[in-house]
Amino acid sequence: MPFPPRLPLSARSGEPALPGSLIVVEDGDILMRRSLSEYAPSAQVKVIEAAKALEGFRLGRGPGALEGAESHADRAVTTFRIRTGEGDVDTWQVAVTYMVELWATRYSADRPTVFDPAPPPPSLFTPVSPMRLEKISRESHRLILDAGRRLDRAQRGADDRDVARAQHAMHEGARLLHDQLDGLSMPLWVLISRFCAEIHAENLRMLRAPAPGAGV
Repeated sequence: MPFPPRLPLSARSGEPALPGSLIVVEDGDILMRRSLSEYAPSAQVKVIEAAKALEGFRLGRGPGALEGAESHADRAVTTFRIRTGEGDVDTWQVAVTYMVELWATRYSADRPTVFDPAPPPPSLFTPVSPMRLEKISRESHRLILDAGRRLDRAQRGADDRDVARAQHAMHEGARLLHDQLDGLSMPLWVLISRFCAEIHAENLRMLRAPAPGAGV
């Protein structure tokens, strides 16, 4: 009688998250671990450039701006794959599109966006695409945004428990995403969740900042 296949054992602290992965498993506080931007700093730059180009498209600068956003996003995907050693293209496209959209919200915060042009299929940024993180797991989206709010509150000293609650939300959001998109390891999803929560926290801080010249 054949034996069932053995499931791979979970990696321990200090070991690669998956065979071939460059993500090292770390225990303890999520915010004390090596961040995703440390693994792939140039990919973060491409996320920012994609967000700026996407905003340009939404401001009516034409299809060239959209092509620029897609090109920068594609390069971010490639760089994340190389720098993390985890190469599932489809999953990275979901994650990077979400990162770019989150970052882009800081540029549109002071204007109505309801009449913004919507990129047509098959663009990564097509709102109706089923491969949007917030559609794949609405609860993960909610948890990531909650983690960002908690991080923002913690920086303002609102509640000593906010850091712990933020990290719990990051972990739960990552767990739900890993259940749906297991092309990336759970430790990497935790870093992606943290990365996105930190973007949202910074967006909230920028929204509260006085406009240039205010009070002069």
